[in-house]
Amino acid sequence: MKRSTSKILTTHTGSLPRSLELQDLLREREEGRSPDAAAFDEQVRQAVAFVVEKQTGAGVDVVNDGEQGKAQYATYIKDRLAGFEGERKVRRRPSLD
Repeated sequence: MKRSTSKILTTHTGSLPRSLELQDLLREREEGRSPDAAAFDEQVRQAVAFVVEKQTGAGVDVVNDGEQGKAQYATYIKDRLAGFEGERKVRRRPSLD
């Protein structure tokens, strides 16, 4: 764990905007259409590198992946835990590109 005795370290929680291409691949996966695994992994890798660079450039001390490989928190929970149902509304989010 990163620590400091000279300043308050900064970070953030939650998702950061995803590229439109990655949003499309995440939507395909959520809809049960399997995107090409290699293409998906590469898009996620590039997206994580991009958001890490942006966080570092902004002076964020403790960077993270910005949840680039997850469509949204609600669907992440649905995929990890049983007993959740309901309609899923998909909306495009802004991109950092």
